[in-house]
Amino acid sequence: MKLLNIKLLVIAVIMFATTSAFASISYDFSVDTSSVIGQQGYIDLQFNPGTTTVPGSAAITNLNSDATLGTIQLSGGATGALPSVTINNSTNYNDYFQAVTFGKTFNFSLNLSNSPGSSFYLAFLDTTGVNPLLTTDSVNGYATIIDVNTNGAALTNLSNQVTATPTPIPAAAWLLGSGVMGLAGIRRRKQN
Repeated sequence: MKLLNIKLLVIAVIMFATTSAFASISYDFSVDTSSVIGQQGYIDLQFNPGTTTVPGSAAITNLNSDATLGTIQLSGGATGALPSVTINNSTNYNDYFQAVTFGKTFNFSLNLSNSPGSSFYLAFLDTTGVNPLLTTDSVNGYATIIDVNTNGAALTNLSNQVTATPTPIPAAAWLLGSGVMGLAGIRRRKQN
C-alpha cells in the first residue's frame, strides 16, 4: 500500500511539473500591413516588468512576413533577431526595435513564460521612429498590450489591423497530466 501511495505521489508531482512547464501564455499574431505596404518604418517589441514581477521572458518565433527587415537596436534583456527573439524582463526597459520595409502581412507567435506582473507591447512606427502606425492609440502608439497576471493575461488590442489569438497550451498540460493518471490507473489495475 505504501508503494502505491509513493507512486501516486510521484504521478502528482509529474502532473504539477508538467503544468508548471506549460505555465506560459501563447498568442499567434496576424498583422495586416497592406495599408503601409512599401513604406519604411519600425517594429517595436517590448517586455517590461511591473512592480511585483518575477523573472520571465517573451519569445517571438515563427515569423512569416513579406516585409524586408533592416537594422536592429536591442535594449535591456532583448536578444536575437527575427525570426527568433527573446526578451527577458531583466531591466525596467527591455526593447527589440527593428527597421522594416512593410509588406502585406506580418505574422508571428509569442510565448510569455513565468511572467506575472510584466507587460508585452507591440508597436509599429514610421521612419522617424516616433509616429505610430496601425493603431488607434494616439498617446503611446501601441498596437497591442498584453498584461500578464497570476491568473493569465489581459489583452488590449488597439489596432484594427492586428489579430492576437490565444493558443491553448494550458489545456495541453491538463491533457498530458490526465493521460499520465490514466496510464497509472491501467498499470494499477493490471498489478491487481
